[in-house]
Amino acid sequence: MNSLARISRGKLYQELIVRLQSTTASSSSSSDICIPNRIERGPTDILKALESTITRDYTAPHYKFHDDPYLTPLSKAQIRNYALAKESGKKAAMWIREEHRNLFQHKVADPEIKAFVPPPIYTEKSKVTEETLLYEISNGHVSNSILVYDLLKGEVTVPTKQALLELLCFHNHGESTNIELMETRWFQLGQKRIKNTWISRPEIDILFKFLKEQEPVVAAAAYNTMICGFAKYFNADKVWHLYTECQENNIPLSIDGYNSIISMVPMLREGDDKARIMITDIYKALATNGIIPNIHTFNAALNAASTFRNNRLTLDFTCSVFADITKFKLKPSLTTYYHVLRILSRFGDAAYNTFMKILKSLKEETLTIQDARDLSFFVTAMEMASKQFCERQAGEMVNELLLSGENYKFIGDSYKENLYYRAYLELILATEEFETFFKIYSKLVPHVTIPEPAVMKAILEAVQLYPAETATQYIPKLWSHMVMFGHLDREGLLENILHLMSVHCKPVSDSPLNAQYAEIAFTVWDHIQVQNTKRIQHVTVSNTIMGNIIVLLLRGDNFDKAIEVMSSLIESPHLIIGTITTDHVREIFELCLAQAHVPAIFSLLEYVTSNDLEGSGEMARKLQNTIPLTSAQKNILINLVGNDILELQLSDGN
Repeated sequence: MNSLARISRGKLYQELIVRLQSTTASSSSSSDICIPNRIERGPTDILKALESTITRDYTAPHYKFHDDPYLTPLSKAQIRNYALAKESGKKAAMWIREEHRNLFQHKVADPEIKAFVPPPIYTEKSKVTEETLLYEISNGHVSNSILVYDLLKGEVTVPTKQALLELLCFHNHGESTNIELMETRWFQLGQKRIKNTWISRPEIDILFKFLKEQEPVVAAAAYNTMICGFAKYFNADKVWHLYTECQENNIPLSIDGYNSIISMVPMLREGDDKARIMITDIYKALATNGIIPNIHTFNAALNAASTFRNNRLTLDFTCSVFADITKFKLKPSLTTYYHVLRILSRFGDAAYNTFMKILKSLKEETLTIQDARDLSFFVTAMEMASKQFCERQAGEMVNELLLSGENYKFIGDSYKENLYYRAYLELILATEEFETFFKIYSKLVPHVTIPEPAVMKAILEAVQLYPAETATQYIPKLWSHMVMFGHLDREGLLENILHLMSVHCKPVSDSPLNAQYAEIAFTVWDHIQVQNTKRIQHVTVSNTIMGNIIVLLLRGDNFDKAIEVMSSLIESPHLIIGTITTDHVREIFELCLAQAHVPAIFSLLEYVTSNDLEGSGEMARKLQNTIPLTSAQKNILINLVGNDILELQLSDGN
């Protein structure tokens, strides 16, 4: 062993000597030593590197929720409530910091963390300076800025007045948005209808009146600020009035001012030709004043083009806009393509090639947020791929683009995310076999998205197109999701799932599925009963739902529950819309007759006779001829259908 060890060590030493000699030779042959440049690293680069080594766990909830089955939200209402409840802790801390600011005067951080310091309170006795006002303006505190300005009695420099005007025009009727409350913004619905929401404030009018009378540069800045403020809050008339005033007085505007003016053209409702001419005139004004347009200029023009009614004019104008984008060597943003998608949505399948070219071009780019409408691109693209083209390849390209890099931030908010996945699931459902669809569905539901009732209805209807042996395996999962997502109040979904179990996937008589389906039927009935105890106005369900509930209970040998349901329908007929169908009545009778369950048959006959339905006599005679009845049972039967129908005497059997 020692000799072998010495031999191996000797070989190792020889290899090391050879390597050192080769290294020395190569280093001596090279006269310059190249030291690589230092690579600048950001504070989160290590975290990003670690993140790139893992893939998404579709079985785990979002990181903001507890990874605990009892604390994981499994419905849209729970997701919203849990997220906002968690963030309410931040709001409570902010409120305590502001209401009890005397408790937070100690400074434990060096350098000081301003976010932890409560904002100051100003009174008439406060000693403030112009620097104080600039501090409040820079932090976006509207009310404090106005208060400090009033304490200074307006005796500040012109640049400070301009900064205050910009703050008031930007926020107009509210304070700056707290960027720390991400969940509040995620679940907050955006503005549904574009309308004039500008609120006139005396401070704005006074500042603008003063500034527009100053030297031309100051006056131009004030006009730009007012135009941008009016445009942000959709006051198109004031925008156009100030623009006309600027033209008459030769007041130059900035590129942001011109962009705001173009964005208001659709709200003036002047017609397609007039709108195109107005935009062309603004282009000329840009060129006259030597102002170079940016991508936002052409985005505003495309937004106007998307409102044109004449398709030919829209296409020609869009082509001219893209020619100008190329001329000025500008890079289109997601907003640019969003407006193009809105235009392409008019042209059906003819727009498919252009749509795919847009996706391919974006695949090679690193996307950055430049406009609020960037967040509308992906949901619009997926809806087009699903509803307009119904093309799986297009939908997958959109989805891959969304999931690449940091692009998921462009999903926008909770509402847009919901629309996106609704369109994506509907596309997969329409273009793939159900097995393939269900694999994708199982990855996304429930931790990525929760299907809406409309999507669940489409899924249940699609299952009915497959053979019973295929459809049966998906019923338990779909049913559990209906319960989980709170869909038991959706009558259409209940009809579909109960139809699947009672008709399409009807098990044989000795199948264990009958007991499982009976349990589901009773869960539906129990839910209806619970809802009736909570509401003043009782829940009404369709006759097919009630018929299927009774049939499934009887197939599962749950006769007591079936009698309970029929008794409730007799005592409270308002619970059902219409009456149980003839087919259901016939099957209920045959199931009860096969098990010789006379009480259940009596309950059925009572329901049939109380609702004047046909077939009571035939069922009574068949019962009499099939099952030997006691004297008491014969009397009950006579009371239900009448002696003349059965031709029985009360004395028979005595």
